[in-house]
Amino acid sequence: MVQTAEEFFLNTYFSDSLSDDDKKLWLECNRQAKESVQIMIEFAKLHVEAALKEASEKATVYADEGGYSEFVDEQSILNAYPLEKIK
Repeated sequence: MVQTAEEFFLNTYFSDSLSDDDKKLWLECNRQAKESVQIMIEFAKLHVEAALKEASEKATVYADEGGYSEFVDEQSILNAYPLEKIK
């Protein structure tokens, strides 16, 4: 499972010396840290929306020889939005 922005921030900011409850309490008391997490969330949303749009435009659909069934090429979706766009 992918970490939430809050979990990622807290686990990156702190070593394992604090419990998860202590980390969350610190975040609740630190306005600047809470704002940083919200900024991270908004940043992620922008890129997820852009990636989904790119994938919807770049997905390649193939049909079998008879044209009875179609499938989407998984790699065309996974490669639609390069990670280099996230800076």
